[in-house]
Amino acid sequence: MALILLVVMLIPVFGWATPAFAADYRCAEVDLLASVETDGSVQMTDQRIFDLTEEEGSHERLKWLYDGFIEGSEIAIDRVRMAPVDEAGALKTEWVELPETTFQLSWRGGGAPEHDAWAYDKFRHTLYAFVDAMPDRVMFEVDYRVENAIEAFDDAADFQWLYVPQDYDVALANVRAEVVLPVAADDLVKPMDNVYAWGHGPADGSVDIRSDGTIVFEDPGVEPSEYAKARVMFPVEWLTNLSEEAKLANQGSLQYYWTSRYEETWVDTDTSREVIRLGLAEGLLALSAVLLLGALFAWWRWGRERPPAFRDDYWMNPPVDALAPAVLGRLWRWNHESPDDLVATVLDMVRRGLLEVKDDALVIPSAGEGLSDEQVATEQDACPDEAVLDQATLRFLRTISTGGRTLTAAKLSALAHEHPRDFLEANAAWQRQLTALVEPYGFFDKASRRAQHIVLWAAAALALLGVAGIIWIGWRSGVLALLAAAATGVLGNYTTRRSPEGNDIAAHAKALRNWMRDGGWQIEGDRLTAEERAALIPYAYLFGVVKSLGVDEEADSLVALAPKLSKSLDEALRAAHKRAEVS
Repeated sequence: MALILLVVMLIPVFGWATPAFAADYRCAEVDLLASVETDGSVQMTDQRIFDLTEEEGSHERLKWLYDGFIEGSEIAIDRVRMAPVDEAGALKTEWVELPETTFQLSWRGGGAPEHDAWAYDKFRHTLYAFVDAMPDRVMFEVDYRVENAIEAFDDAADFQWLYVPQDYDVALANVRAEVVLPVAADDLVKPMDNVYAWGHGPADGSVDIRSDGTIVFEDPGVEPSEYAKARVMFPVEWLTNLSEEAKLANQGSLQYYWTSRYEETWVDTDTSREVIRLGLAEGLLALSAVLLLGALFAWWRWGRERPPAFRDDYWMNPPVDALAPAVLGRLWRWNHESPDDLVATVLDMVRRGLLEVKDDALVIPSAGEGLSDEQVATEQDACPDEAVLDQATLRFLRTISTGGRTLTAAKLSALAHEHPRDFLEANAAWQRQLTALVEPYGFFDKASRRAQHIVLWAAAALALLGVAGIIWIGWRSGVLALLAAAATGVLGNYTTRRSPEGNDIAAHAKALRNWMRDGGWQIEGDRLTAEERAALIPYAYLFGVVKSLGVDEEADSLVALAPKLSKSLDEALRAAHKRAEVS
């Protein structure tokens, strides 16, 4: 089982499974055109090709983010139209223009108008297109205008354009953003002299300043966790129709000198950060691989059980005569706490006469009542653990019965609701007592437990690094680290084994479970006395095979009591946990 889980977890680690992280659609191509006007506005044309499947195309909504322009700019959408295209991007039919509709806030969560339309959420700078029966491959064209998009200084005009905002829904492939400047008729474009251009974003992006006043920014791909930004500076004299307000906004400020040096420093810093980021990503992945391999080695070394001395499939006696059922329960479930151990102990105490059941109520003896001194001494000699657990169980029952002599399901529920913390503390104290009894047996291999603790701590540390990686390095490496941490945790969970003695007892317990479950109780049960059969009921409850047993006069009451007691205790514990969290 551990090996199967490991293989499942390793599939995305060593071979990135893109379908598992695929979005509802893909954006195969982005072609953007920004024509700078002489009044400082920019006319935009946004063409994008989307790939959708037939199932997704039945009713779809697409989103565009138009954010990152300078403060005071205003966006006005002029037109949104669509047309199906072939694999080469050529139109198959004529353009279909979508009508505008008023945006509703409810549409942010997934709503849509009753007809095909587009709407602009101006508060979040998001354009939505709602289309029924979308083609499998479709091109959308959006025409919009950005007023006051250019910042004018004494010596230069500054255009900043976040043409791919961060946190877009899907990755964008083949992104091309073109800026066309209003070059004066009597002037020339001198790259990085009177016209400057810088690009920020993916490391494989490029910038090309052409002599005709066109600047082209290209990015082979932009992931949702990335962004792409253009910044262009050109002579402010080219903005011949700039308003007086725009001219005076930054009067007295020179931009060419300081901005060019600032951008060069930014580019150098971005490059250094990218190198550091890639190094950290590689280091995180290498660490993930090392920890995962270490966890695999630990599982191979300590996680596999030793062959037990007892090999039979069936056994009809208690696994160990002097072992309390609750102690065996901890061995059975790898020392994990469970209310089943308390229920099994109460059943055993009822069998031995320390507790009684009358009218669906558990009768609790007061101090000094119960077995005689001679009987107690006999019980302590036969099974010292039972004597200790008996006292701990009586203390627990007297606490939750609030001093009464009887305990009913209603009384148990009332205490869980009215005094949840007292109830939970009493249960925790009982479990601590059981833990103290289990530890001296050394049921579990100490070296394997140490290895398990180390592996689980390593998994937790790697998970924290994975979260940090998503935030500061990149979502791919971070998610891969989280997957490796999950796989390491799975291996750590199985990196422990029982001691030879514990494994032999567990083998007897499994054989007893098989004997009860597979009908041996009915076939060979007459070989046991009624008292011996009753003694096996707590074990049958721990193994979850009570329903498989036949009943007899002495065991019948225990078989009937087990599910009632289990249900009442489980419901009370859930109620107490819930009430304690609320309070």
